[in-house]
Amino acid sequence: MIRLVVALVALLVIAGCASRGGGATMPSAPDESVLAPAEQALAEARDAEADTFAPRVVDASRRRIATARDILFTAARDDRPLNDTERARVEQLVDAATLDARSALAQTQARAVQAKLDELRADLGGATATGDRSTGPEDAP
Repeated sequence: MIRLVVALVALLVIAGCASRGGGATMPSAPDESVLAPAEQALAEARDAEADTFAPRVVDASRRRIATARDILFTAARDDRPLNDTERARVEQLVDAATLDARSALAQTQARAVQAKLDELRADLGGATATGDRSTGPEDAP
C-alpha cells in the first residue's frame, strides 16, 4: 500500500512539472525606461562628484531608484503588468529620486562656487595685507 501511495505521489509531481513546462519559464523583463529620468539625473550628479559633497542625498536617490526597480521586477516575476497603485508608487519614487539627484548636483555646485569664492577672498586678503595694491588714494605721492 505504501509503495502505491509513493508511486502515485511521484506520478502526480511529474505530471505537475510537465503541465508547467518543467518550471523552466523565465519571467518577463520589466520595462525599466520609466527609471530613465532619475538614472540620468543621478548620473549627472555623480559626474559632478556629488558622492563627495552630498552623499546622503545621492544615497537617497539610489535607494528610491532601487525600490522602484524592485516593484517593476516583482510584477515581471509574477508575469503581470503593474497595477495602478504600483504604477503610481513607481512614478512617485522616480520623481523623488530625480529631485534628490538634482538637489545633490545643486549642493555640489554651490560648494564648488563657495570654494572658489573662498579662494578669491584669500587671494584678495593676502594682496591687501602685504600692501600690494598699486591703485587707490593712499598710494598717491
